[in-house]
Amino acid sequence: MITTNQELNSALEGLVYGWCDRRCLCALRAILPAYPMPSQLTDSWGELILALQKVRAFARNETTADEKVLLDKCIFSIDTLLRNR
Repeated sequence: MITTNQELNSALEGLVYGWCDRRCLCALRAILPAYPMPSQLTDSWGELILALQKVRAFARNETTADEKVLLDKCIFSIDTLLRNR
């Protein structure tokens, strides 16, 4: 489980850099409009969660099993954060 903004930021950075290295264009196309994430809780967080859901849905063939697990953790963490605001 991801519990801090620093952990979330680190997880997202790792995903993006991994996709860049492997040239995962569908995943990058989905995430880059909403990344990097804002430091303040704004509507951009909603855009980020939608972008991550797009990656999960449309880039399944590009993402590894570990990345899929990390995507789910990121989505869950952001969703929890938005619900508790």
